[in-house]
Amino acid sequence: MDIFKTLRENLSLSNIKGQITNVRNTAQTIEKLLSLLQDNKISASVKEMLNNLKIVMVDQPNIVSINHFINHFLLKLNPENQPIILKELLEVFHERWKNVDRKTAQVAFELYNYKNKTVAFYGSNESMSALVDACIVHQSNTKFVQILGKKNKEDREQAKALSEKDADMMVIDLFNINRLKDDLDFIVLTSDVIMHETFIAKAGTQLLTLWAKENQIPILLLSDSRKILNKKILPKAVVGSFINEVPKNKSEIWKNAPDNISIVNYHLEEVDNTLINFFVLESKAYPPNDLEQEVDKILVSKFV
Repeated sequence: MDIFKTLRENLSLSNIKGQITNVRNTAQTIEKLLSLLQDNKISASVKEMLNNLKIVMVDQPNIVSINHFINHFLLKLNPENQPIILKELLEVFHERWKNVDRKTAQVAFELYNYKNKTVAFYGSNESMSALVDACIVHQSNTKFVQILGKKNKEDREQAKALSEKDADMMVIDLFNINRLKDDLDFIVLTSDVIMHETFIAKAGTQLLTLWAKENQIPILLLSDSRKILNKKILPKAVVGSFINEVPKNKSEIWKNAPDNISIVNYHLEEVDNTLINFFVLESKAYPPNDLEQEVDKILVSKFV
């Protein structure tokens, strides 16, 4: 496949002036990435993603689809023990998006009045920590609750780190959340994949959001525009690699369970966007109806 020729032919004539250098650089990067398929040291997950990049090149051979795919590829990529080309892409990726979590937190802080309120976190990310920082700096006297569900290590670590900031901190497990129905003012979630109508979130999110709606507790999802996955841009054959989850080890639920019992164990789930009050990104907060319209307009930065 002549990658440069393929990309050039898929540029519109009105936009081709001044883009040939960018197209050539893109083609060179893609060739380097695809050459990694011959490296037997790369992980199976990376090999799968590179094979999906080949599918994108055949089905949607344009710079928008390629950048969108690589963006989500990099989001999933574990930086440890990667070939140099992947490390270089990750360095550029993280440099371009540094401080994005604080930007998201600032949008969230300006959205509501947190003074003397109680905010519960389900999941963990840097935007949540930055929101706590904003509340502390503005002396909002805000109380915080970390809700623990499955795979609690990261959430426990976040609760510990927030307590070390002298935040007023409580921890509760998901099964006991109803005890706080009269105390919580906001619930804050996170997601690494946001689509037109649904988002991918930590298992238990569906139950928590339905409970919050029933008790009229506003729900914010803190993320950023990197996490937008526009399924219209990518071939259907590769979308599943970003949103489908492999079942986890059943022994996490029941060690030495009888063989004749089927055990379901997932850490993620797909949740309807309408259960969220605001999707808070780095520049603006969107209610679900507005977000659906904006997904087509939000394009991530170039990575190649």
